Formats: sequence, C-alpha cells, structure tokens
Amino acid sequence: MLTTPLFSERNEHMNGTLLKPDYIATMHEKYHQLLFAYSSYLQDTNIAKIEIMDGKVLMTTREHGFQFLCNPNDQRTVPIEMLNFGDYEQNELKGIFNMLSTSSTILDIGANCGFYSLQLARQYPDSQVYAFEPIPATFEYLQQNLALNHVTNVTAYNVGLSNQEGTFPVYFYKGGSGNSSLKNLSGHEKVELVECQFRRLNSYIDEIPGPIDFIKCDVEGAELLVVESGLEVIQRHKPILFLELLRKWAAKFNYHPNDVLHILGNLGYRCFVFTAGKMVPIEEINDQTVETNFIFLHSENHASLAGIP
Repeated sequence: MLTTPLFSERNEHMNGTLLKPDYIATMHEKYHQLLFAYSSYLQDTNIAKIEIMDGKVLMTTREHGFQFLCNPNDQRTVPIEMLNFGDYEQNELKGIFNMLSTSSTILDIGANCGFYSLQLARQYPDSQVYAFEPIPATFEYLQQNLALNHVTNVTAYNVGLSNQEGTFPVYFYKGGSGNSSLKNLSGHEKVELVECQFRRLNSYIDEIPGPIDFIKCDVEGAELLVVESGLEVIQRHKPILFLELLRKWAAKFNYHPNDVLHILGNLGYRCFVFTAGKMVPIEEINDQTVETNFIFLHSENHASLAGIP
C-alpha cells in the first residue's frame, strides 16, 4: 500500500491531534480539490476518465475507449504519458492504420502494457496479434489490460526476442518499465536485475501461422538483435516493419541505427518516417534526425504504399 499524507493526516485526526474542522479543511484544500482539477485537465488529453477504486486506478482513453490498469510505480506508462503530453504516438498509429488489411498477422515485440496490441487488435478484429513482453511484472499488466478490454485476438508471450536464446538478466526500473533493457539504460540506483526468457524470432517461424504482415519492435536499444534473430522470418514474409531506433540506446549495444538500415536495405527495404501525416524517406539516421520511430517497407511487397520506384 502506498503511504501518503492522506493517511497520516487522517491518522492525526483519529488520534485527536488534528481537530475535525481543521481536518476537513485540510483534506479538501490539499487533496480533494485535485479531483476537480483533473476533471478540467483531462479535457486536453486523450484520457476521458479516471476511475479510483479499491486498490487500483483505471484510465479510459477518449479515442476508442480503451481501459488501462495503471501501475502506481510507473511514471512512463502509456496512460500517464497521455496525461503528461496529451496523447501517445498518434501520428504513427494513424499511418499504420492506413497500411494494413482487415485480416493481418501482427507481432508486437516489446508490448509493455499492451497499447499497440490493443489498438491493432481493435482496429483489425479479424487479425491475430502476437505480443511479446519478457518482464513478468509488466506482463501481468499486459494480460490484465487485454482482459479489461475483452480482446480475444491477442496471444501474449512472457518472452523477449533476441539473437540468443536462454534466460538472461534484464535491467528493470519500476519507475519507467518502458526502459527495461538488456543494458542499463536508466542508470538509476533503484534499477533491478530480473531474469527473463528469450527466444529468437526465427524460432516462431512455424509456430505462428503466416504470412506475417506487420512487426512492431520497441525493445530499448536491442532492435538490431531482434532483426538479426528474425532474418529468415523477414526474408520469407517481407512484413512491414515499425522499429524504434535511438542512437543513444543503440550505442549501449555497440551499433548505430544505420546498421539496421543497411541490413534491411540489403533485403530490399527502404526506411521512412511519418512527418505531418506523410511518409518521408530516410536514407540515413544522423545528428539532425529528430524522429525515433521508423517504418520499413519492402520494394516488392509495399511499393504502392509509398510510391517506391
């Protein structure tokens, strides 16, 4: 249970050190007024409703009405990001929605709390989404969010994907579960090492019915390792790839994002970013590149999507 002044001031009143009139005024001015402040604050965000219940907080998105169970320790979970910044990666989602067919096979690698899995599963109810999340604690939130939203076309795996198979320690920081990684990205003193299971993407080539149409991969710097682990899958199915590539995270793994562009370029892919509602080609990622999410389209399979010559 969280310990806050809410409890201490209530206890002060109960033991007689804070008189009833002072207690009522203090609680209202310091705490209960925040409820009404949030009712106004939400108007400029994609969060339409916050539900406070026994032992949990649920947030419901304005668009699509998704419910998310919020982790009280996580400062960067998606609904909190929406509260802080208004929304979360909507340009990318709208671009992706224009690319896929009504019946697709989709991989969500680094699913976290399930934001992308839920969006894609709801947008394409005849599709099948396979979600991969290695951190057990985060995986529990993923499962609960899928159940809350009555999503039946997502299969969740408590597994990470990398170029080596086995059990490996992952750096996990409760205050930012989205930064969980095989390298210590946060540098926070409270980071924990959690043993997690990993498999190669190629090991699912017969387990997941093809063709695979779309792969989203956000694994905090280990994207190259996932690509290397799935070259057979990528060559066979030629899916659309949506990768997060950050220079600062890639450096922790001793590569540059352009190495991913080079590998995929040799397989017939071109790299694009979503800018002002349009896809713009990217030949290289350099110090002037501000985007961190990149779409890779195959010159044969996806020529019509971006006018690839």
